[in-house]
Amino acid sequence: MKKQTRNYRKAVHTDRGRLLTEDSPFAIKEAYVKLRTSLMFCMVPGENKACKSFVCTSGRPSDGKSLTAANIAVSFAMMGKNTLLVDTDLRKPVQQKLWGVHTDSGLCDFLAGIGPINQKFIEGIPLSIVFSGTIPPNPSELLSSARMKAFAKKSEETFDYIIYDAPPINTVADAQILSTYADGVVLVVRSGTTTRDELHAATEAVKR
Repeated sequence: MKKQTRNYRKAVHTDRGRLLTEDSPFAIKEAYVKLRTSLMFCMVPGENKACKSFVCTSGRPSDGKSLTAANIAVSFAMMGKNTLLVDTDLRKPVQQKLWGVHTDSGLCDFLAGIGPINQKFIEGIPLSIVFSGTIPPNPSELLSSARMKAFAKKSEETFDYIIYDAPPINTVADAQILSTYADGVVLVVRSGTTTRDELHAATEAVKR
């Protein structure tokens, strides 16, 4: 695994410096290790099984949920878990820019039946990424489609962990739709920015 993480570290260019690597500051690495450990001990409510799929969302835009989703996925992959990161923010996707990758086809194209899903395999760690693809006029409809349900089910059978990067839950219904496919929800809050009312609205939306 040390050789794998060294290869991954080399693959992360300078324009992706916010992504987690073995060279990240200790405090940042430790924060994600603690978060990863907490997620590993989460249990599916009413079932005797551990959570393996999580929707990562926030109450408002620009709270850092996309970076958090990416680094949670990296953290799981760095410990050898076969991990899938899915950019399900079909309105303002960030993962392509974050990873410095360009793709003509992604999740939207697959759900709309107009193109392949195309996975990006990250060198050095067992991490696959599905980017959003073409931005559609009807994101909520695509995310609630039978094709999305089938994709989520197949991913559960294939990967150890699945992380969905979803839009802010207070803004649109997409994160609530996605939560029906996942075992848990990670709610990202930005210190000094997210208000108490925004946090309360977000937690109530998650409960619903």
